[in-house]
Amino acid sequence: MFTWFVKRRLDEFQRDWNYDLDYAREMLDAGGIEAVMPMWSLEKISAYRRDCPRDAYHAARIVAARAADCGPCLQLSVRMAEREGMAAQMITAVLTHDRAAMTDDVRLAYDFARAVLARDGWDQPARERIVERFGRRALIALSYGIALAGFYPAFKYAYGAAHACQRIAVGSSEVAPLPV
Repeated sequence: MFTWFVKRRLDEFQRDWNYDLDYAREMLDAGGIEAVMPMWSLEKISAYRRDCPRDAYHAARIVAARAADCGPCLQLSVRMAEREGMAAQMITAVLTHDRAAMTDDVRLAYDFARAVLARDGWDQPARERIVERFGRRALIALSYGIALAGFYPAFKYAYGAAHACQRIAVGSSEVAPLPV
């Protein structure tokens, strides 16, 4: 009975987000509910958004998703940002590294995410500005967002369900995202 419910949720997510979940169905068939449930617990992480401006949060997630993937996971991050109201021009600016077109909040989150992913020592100044501007809870939200955006692509690559790079649909246009 519970397996039916899980399959139904997978179908709903796939329909709602136009995102292929065949790999999750395969996991469910091979490993049962225990194989899929850990992924669902990650939903709680993505729900933590305290004090973090919407566009800043999504900018950091898009940067992290692009660093880990240039296919369906990145497209899903873009769709989520669009659905929550992030402007197509801002998403495109993040995907193409057009810092001049970004708002101050987006640029700060973009710079922070890139520094964190590069692990080059430039993350501390951005971290301090984030805490100063938005507060420590926003830093927690951004940290979760960056970490989680990289999880699914890494898992899918490890599992063998990764897809090739693709152009990313943003609004009514397609964008070729630049490497992070």
